[in-house]
Amino acid sequence: MKSLFTTEGNGIGMEFMRMTIGQSDLTPDGRWSFDENGGQPDSDLLNWSLTEPGERMLKWVLRMFNVSPDVLLLGSQWSPPGWMKQNNNLRWEYVDSYVQYFVNFLQAYKNAGVELDAITLQNEPLHSAPVEGEAWTMYMDSMYAAILSNATSEAISKEGLSTEIWAYDHNTDKPEYPQYVLDNSPSVETVAWHCYGGGFSPLKDFAAANPGCKQYMTECWLHDTTGEGFFDLPQFIMRPIQNGASGSMAWTLGGSVDLDVSYPGGCEQCTGIVQVDQKVGAYELTFDYFTLGQFSKYVRKGARYLHIDGDYLWDDGSGVESAGFVNTDGSTVVV
Repeated sequence: MKSLFTTEGNGIGMEFMRMTIGQSDLTPDGRWSFDENGGQPDSDLLNWSLTEPGERMLKWVLRMFNVSPDVLLLGSQWSPPGWMKQNNNLRWEYVDSYVQYFVNFLQAYKNAGVELDAITLQNEPLHSAPVEGEAWTMYMDSMYAAILSNATSEAISKEGLSTEIWAYDHNTDKPEYPQYVLDNSPSVETVAWHCYGGGFSPLKDFAAANPGCKQYMTECWLHDTTGEGFFDLPQFIMRPIQNGASGSMAWTLGGSVDLDVSYPGGCEQCTGIVQVDQKVGAYELTFDYFTLGQFSKYVRKGARYLHIDGDYLWDDGSGVESAGFVNTDGSTVVV
């Protein structure tokens, strides 16, 4: 934990984290949610609970905040309980249950001493490829997202919680999606992006069209532990910031050395900045860990980006790229 969340020694001092709300496509132990209920409808969420996997996640989050209490924490859901869905879409009759599902989650965390800074209602809402056994995703169009954002934001506020709703959580090639959500959900002021399609320049255009809107790159996969693809990580950290993002993160924090524990249809090549060998109870810090630290250790939360002339597209990884920052203590950093 100190290596990840402090700047002591080789610590990289991360200050922006994303956690899954329920399972993800990297979940090794099967399908689970906070109210699976054997596949039977439970519209009043009478059987809602964090469950054993959820309790494990909470334990690690509490450890993280014990080491670094100022981490910005985003929660993202891959899928609601199966009974809420039909043909990989949310069933309209369970909209209220869906909203309350998030409220229950946020309240459970607050009761444990953790208040999330933000959530996204659906990871990769335009990804919908329900192969056999794939239960970890759900399609959600922009109109549905706007309706649910309004309803969830109102419910969160009524509970006295300050957690924000961030829009989208998907690729930059469909900026019209988060634009619709922002236009129709007054409480949504931040957009989350992924790096798998569309490049990074759309962030600059989106910022110009939406002054004051914050943007974050919330997912870009890691798949190399040897250092051969050394420019991949600095590319998806630096380029979003050059184009207007307030922060960027890798997917994922911890990975298995086996590379075969993902849920059916999930990412079978994804690695973490920490690779874990559960068989022997050991872990290793990867090349990406130290590369990420070139940013996170020195560019601290609240830093201001300095415009530096250069090629902000960096399509082939060649040449020299740079980004400058001024931290809140007045120190300057150039990466």
